[in-house]
Amino acid sequence: MDEYAGRVLAGRYRLPRSPADEFELVETRAFDTYSGQEVLVRQLLLPEIVHAEVVGAGPEQDAVPRGGGDVAGRALEAARAAAAIPDHPALVQVFDVLVEDGSLWVVSELVPARPIASLLADRRLSPYRAAEVAADLLAGLRALHTHGWAHRNITARTVLVCEDGRAMLDGLAFGAAQEALCGYDPVPQEVLTATGPEDPPERGGWAGPDSALAMERARQARITVVGPVTERWSPEQAGPVHQNWQLAPPVGPAADLWALGALLFRCVQGHPPFPEESATELVDLVCAEPPAYAEDCGPLRPVIESLLRQDPTERPEFEELRGWLRSLIRSAPEPDIGSRMVQVPAGPGDPHKLPVVRRKGELVRLRKRRRPGGDAMGAPPHGRHARGRGQRTSPGPVDGSGARGRPETSGEAVEVRRRTGELSQSGAAAPRGGARRLGVLLVGLVFLLLLALVLYAVLFMPKGAGGVDSRSLPAQVSGGVDAGRSPTLSMSSPAHDGPTPTDRSTLQTPALGSDFTVRGDAAGFSVAVHNGWTRTAGPNGEIVFSSGGDVLQLVIVRGRDSAGTYGTDPLAYQDREPELAPFRSSTWSSAAGLKRLDAGGAAAAEGEFTWRDPQSGNQVYGRNMAIARGGRYDVILLTGPDDQQSVISDYFDKAAQTFRANG
Repeated sequence: MDEYAGRVLAGRYRLPRSPADEFELVETRAFDTYSGQEVLVRQLLLPEIVHAEVVGAGPEQDAVPRGGGDVAGRALEAARAAAAIPDHPALVQVFDVLVEDGSLWVVSELVPARPIASLLADRRLSPYRAAEVAADLLAGLRALHTHGWAHRNITARTVLVCEDGRAMLDGLAFGAAQEALCGYDPVPQEVLTATGPEDPPERGGWAGPDSALAMERARQARITVVGPVTERWSPEQAGPVHQNWQLAPPVGPAADLWALGALLFRCVQGHPPFPEESATELVDLVCAEPPAYAEDCGPLRPVIESLLRQDPTERPEFEELRGWLRSLIRSAPEPDIGSRMVQVPAGPGDPHKLPVVRRKGELVRLRKRRRPGGDAMGAPPHGRHARGRGQRTSPGPVDGSGARGRPETSGEAVEVRRRTGELSQSGAAAPRGGARRLGVLLVGLVFLLLLALVLYAVLFMPKGAGGVDSRSLPAQVSGGVDAGRSPTLSMSSPAHDGPTPTDRSTLQTPALGSDFTVRGDAAGFSVAVHNGWTRTAGPNGEIVFSSGGDVLQLVIVRGRDSAGTYGTDPLAYQDREPELAPFRSSTWSSAAGLKRLDAGGAAAAEGEFTWRDPQSGNQVYGRNMAIARGGRYDVILLTGPDDQQSVISDYFDKAAQTFRANG
């Protein structure tokens, strides 16, 4: 009880003493003095409303009026209706809902679990683990949808992962109170009609927004109360208000499925499908833009993309979604035990002998030691099995016991060769020897096939440069290059005669077409540039070739940064490259296709980068190559709008293949 020395709610819930610097309690543990158990208490601040005092009126019967104009009464009514839903193993139980000191308090079960937000702070979930979590949440949502409810509060903080791995859903009553506080009506009509005529609901005419103006006010209030949480802003919840606002899609089970898709995206990708810097911007993006690409979701990607469709009618049905998740969970690979592997101590036998590894479920019979000329009990072996032990049965008349032959004596036994399994006297091959020769023949055939494949690869397949990527780097040029003319390659001769494999690949000049010209620049390089592009010199020693209106820009840096400052790894250099500073400073960016290019004694790295321009807000796509040569870095960067990726890739390939550094 010393831990819970704070205030007492409703005369029974003892709260812990809050620190002096904490202003709002929001969520905390509490001790229920009636039941002697710990509970979880959430606080929802209610708006301050001044009521007129009527002279001569009697004492107020209810601390919170239940009239239609009282938002506190609406929130209390919605939270109590949500708490009356029958218990379910996938739903956190709500014990009590009360209003005290200008706040609404929701008392719920204290589950020994962690919010999925704390798990994502450590590491992302795999697609198969996320599918397991989604399957558990579907069970709880199925129970809510059966009673006519929509959860509307599925977030990374309301989804709990228990110690045994199962997932539970929390925050139903608290989310219903928030929706009612904003002006919506989260209580389904089925719940209102099921109360019966003897106990009609006293709602005071409250049934949610009844006009376009009220709908817009509720939407603005929800932006303030809910904030930038992607899971709580499905398109039907964030849609703008028009004249035909009554024809807007209703908020129902499809909104929960959209929230589930956004949560799965966050769990696997590590970030939400929409930026969450501003709630107003998030609401506009949800209705106008598609979500980000689920690049790392793997087999879960089609499920997430189907759940995040803007039209609620195009989202999958409940049974269809559950079938997809079941198939995905069944196809999950076995987990790698890794460091959890333990070594079993050796038995009483030979400690240097390895144990026999057998498949699970294989039946291994214990062979008993047989005595010479008989079985384990001294009886002679049956004629049917004598041949397998080196004995032969001689034909003879059937005796009284039914045996047609008797085993010959040990002097008449046939000598069996141990290594080949052949019978030395009769010359007949045993099955064991034939199988061994067949195995040797198959091994020989496989070896000859592999040898033929290696010879074919050596003699006929083209030679590539070493490294991760087989593409070679541009060769060095000894002199300047005239405009409009292909450069003359001056290859440095190696120690042996003839060009190296890398040199042979660089001797081929790519087909540029009539729109491109190889330009020689005074900065000490030459590169293929589109005709009509203008050249400017940047403040940091970079040369920029721009198209009309600066839509596309080709940035060339010749030997500005040294390897002594940035290191010798081109991949690590891209993380500090000054030309990629807008990518690193953007809050909405992604990188793909990062790879190394090693050839001719020079190392390089290439990658694709996408970010948002902070000034215009447009998506920018760029391809970058960093070449480490002679202790200096050369940079080739081509940027442009994200919707012109194919054009940017074509221009970048021509620039990268024709780039030559003079000197």
